[in-house]
Amino acid sequence: MRISIFGMGYVGVVSGACLLRDGHEIVGVDPVAAKVADLSEGRSPIREPGVAELLEEGHKTGRLRATTETRDALTNCEMAWICVGTPSGPDGGINLSAVENVTGQIARTLRDSKARPLIVLRSTCLPGTTANRVIPLLENESGLAVGKDFHLVYHPEFLREGSAVEDFDKPPKIVIGEARSGAADLLVKIYEKYDAPLFRMGFNEAEMIKYSDNLLHALKITFANEVAAVARSAGVDARRVADVYCADTKSNINPRYLRPGFAFGGSCLPKDLRAILRYASLKSLRLPILESMLQSNEAQINELIRRVVKYQPETVGMVGLAFKPNTDDMRESPFVKVAKALLGEGIQLRIYDPVVQPERLIGSNKQQVQKALRHLEKLLVGSMEKLTETNLIIINQPIVDVACVRQWLDAGIRVLDLADIRGVDRNTEGYEGIYW
Repeated sequence: MRISIFGMGYVGVVSGACLLRDGHEIVGVDPVAAKVADLSEGRSPIREPGVAELLEEGHKTGRLRATTETRDALTNCEMAWICVGTPSGPDGGINLSAVENVTGQIARTLRDSKARPLIVLRSTCLPGTTANRVIPLLENESGLAVGKDFHLVYHPEFLREGSAVEDFDKPPKIVIGEARSGAADLLVKIYEKYDAPLFRMGFNEAEMIKYSDNLLHALKITFANEVAAVARSAGVDARRVADVYCADTKSNINPRYLRPGFAFGGSCLPKDLRAILRYASLKSLRLPILESMLQSNEAQINELIRRVVKYQPETVGMVGLAFKPNTDDMRESPFVKVAKALLGEGIQLRIYDPVVQPERLIGSNKQQVQKALRHLEKLLVGSMEKLTETNLIIINQPIVDVACVRQWLDAGIRVLDLADIRGVDRNTEGYEGIYW
């Protein structure tokens, strides 16, 4: 099948790579010339395990192309996937400008061509967006009728950065929103060999599923960390407590996101929570638990900063800056917030993150981190050994082993462990966990 993907960020690139592997022909569409240049040469514009190899192989077979032109992308196209971002606006509400821009471009192209692809919206959208914003825009700009002249479906993604290829291959579920039965039949065909439960429902239900998932993930992280804070104050190792409640997969669903750690961040949880809260305020709804989650998350960041400043270190090392391992995504990373605050306290920083390469950063990821850390390249060090020239090391990501931690402790460097490096004696002088 020939599939054009509009928006070659994480979701678009990963989806394209996996669809190439499945034998489909992919046209990547993006206004950023650097991304199109990378894809045209079979290179990945993002850092994600397994993606570069799949794109390279797809390029060798001649089934991968990239363009900035909508008309070129829609020529002989059977499906058009919209995978652009929906970031937070200034008031916390969802910013649909990218979705509306791409939708308008597609619609105007349909008006003047014979192309009638199935349009698949994958961008995270609030309930009512597809029906009340996207469809009217498509019909007004194209002069065609959705459901009569062509079909539109809503198809949320459930990809986690760092394991996105595995998540695409083994999805927990496949969710498709359609206005009428049969509209999504062409999309369903590409998943015929995928072993996952398939849910076909209305637009609003499918849109709400993605937010429900991310709200639950954010809630579980917040719950685990607040319980852990209480446990620590009582002299209890929160990891032991978590082992017990995580073992209950019957009542507590599953252990993912429930283990104590640091604040949540990234491109999904914070902005989706803000979007729901803004949506609730417009509907005159009160959501006390959800309203408190961002406050709790921010309190965890501020408490870590307070703990570090208390030791009055001249130089602090940080292991990891992206919001999670195996990605260079620093959008709303809590570790970026910590780094910015410590610099503001006059503390020197040495940051080791093997995946973050300033010269490779693009888009909103580059813009956000440059706004917070203007001279990022001067803060980054190329090896773990450089961190020995610090007074205190914060382990943000589990990319070090117990031997490395012991070496730091033996050298008199205080270690603050946010990642739960296994095998470290929690009673060792100079070592402390975030909640143990």
